[in-house]
Amino acid sequence: MKKILSVAIAVIAVAATACVSYAYNNKPDFMESAESRVGSYLTSDYGKVSCTSIQIDDKRWELDCLNQKRGKSFQFAVYSAEQAPYDVSRSFYLEAINDDAKQSANQGLMKYLQINTKDADATQS
Repeated sequence: MKKILSVAIAVIAVAATACVSYAYNNKPDFMESAESRVGSYLTSDYGKVSCTSIQIDDKRWELDCLNQKRGKSFQFAVYSAEQAPYDVSRSFYLEAINDDAKQSANQGLMKYLQINTKDADATQS
């Protein structure tokens, strides 16, 4: 009986941990991919960056990557590839929000991400 109780407690603990982890990390696959790829590419071109993301609404996320050493902040709107106004070769579509992000769009590996550098208003008309 004691052994069954121990196993039951262990199973409950694992399930609870999985639920809590999912609740705090329920980013869609395209967003996970964007964070990984953009963070890696920016690090390659600018040095170590740290990236964070927040969900703006059902379709839009924002990805902010910071390079403290150079004082650069790269801000992108992130959408699934289905939302892109043109064909993209990744599961995500990016729009550069600030000047650092716009300048990075044509640098090194970042140019392969097909980042939209026009203002968001211009892409919707």
